[in-house]
Amino acid sequence: MINKLLEHFRTNINNDLLYIAIISFGVAAVLIVFGKMISLTLRKLLKPIVKRSKAKIDDQMFELMKSTFFKIIILIGLSVGLGIFKSGLSLQSGNPPQKLITYYPYFEDIVIGADYALFLLIVVIILVVSFRTVTILFNWYSGKIDAGENKNLSGSLFPLLQKLSKMLLTALAFVIVLAKFHIDISGFIVSLGVGSLAIALAAQETISNMISGFIIMTDRPFRIGDRIKVNPDLVGDVIEIGVRSTKVLDFDNNIIIVPNNDIVKSRIVNLTYPSALSRVVVEVMVSYNCDIDKVKKILISVAENNPLVAKSPAPDTFLTKFDDSGVSYRLTAFTENYQNNAKLGSELREAILIEFRKEKIEIPFPQMDIRLQKNNES
Repeated sequence: MINKLLEHFRTNINNDLLYIAIISFGVAAVLIVFGKMISLTLRKLLKPIVKRSKAKIDDQMFELMKSTFFKIIILIGLSVGLGIFKSGLSLQSGNPPQKLITYYPYFEDIVIGADYALFLLIVVIILVVSFRTVTILFNWYSGKIDAGENKNLSGSLFPLLQKLSKMLLTALAFVIVLAKFHIDISGFIVSLGVGSLAIALAAQETISNMISGFIIMTDRPFRIGDRIKVNPDLVGDVIEIGVRSTKVLDFDNNIIIVPNNDIVKSRIVNLTYPSALSRVVVEVMVSYNCDIDKVKKILISVAENNPLVAKSPAPDTFLTKFDDSGVSYRLTAFTENYQNNAKLGSELREAILIEFRKEKIEIPFPQMDIRLQKNNES
């Protein structure tokens, strides 16, 4: 039935090139109109759902779909219509019958050029949509997690992964375009592999640091703002976690740049995890003649009266050992912010010294008693 109608239409037009052009344009127009109907239907169906949702990601994805879906449909419709026109050039026409392409040889180059142009436009639009989708997804997940607990992820890892994702998408689009143009990329891939191997061998240390950076960002032994102790000589606050190195601000207000590989290989002490609560220890020695209960009462009182000392856990004191010169006590108190450690330790020692002087409690100097025994000669 359809073939008869087309044949009748072709006979009435009496121009095969015009017939093919009208059929091609008609198919493209039908697809575009059909795509527009689908686009409008999806908008009406999805818009109420998106409005009811409190999340922003569905609004962003809806806007992305609304702005690009119909453009892709138009290009697909034109591409299908162009394919029909290209195949129609092989129809027999004229007297004696010959293919249309023999009458219009220049149309083949025009169709091939238009086909490549439409294909490139489709690839570019899909690539742009993919880029925007990747950005939306990473921004959504970055906002979903607690930025205070995951600054190293949202500030360092996510932007890097976003760039890598876009690079992979670009490489994939490049390979697809080359395949469309029938370009052999096997030699390019081999050259790329050899070049990558040479670069990897020449930059082993850098690659090792980058891998260590990924491990730090995913394993998260510390976060930006944490105070860490990597070795006895490196104690400070983490201010940046990069792909190659980590920056630590020490107590002299100097920035120390530490290769990530060195950190991964070291024993890391996180002084602020799982909370910023930090312990301050004060060692003190008193004379053997001092009242034990009185000494302990003064130590506890000094800690409890200091505003920097946390209420829980409560401060406590212990008799730790008997020294040659006196008895050693240890006062332990917690502060809610690790940055108060040095200040709190100084204030506690000053207050203890003042109270001991008031109560006449002796802090002994190091001393040693030497006794000489005289041997009696017979």
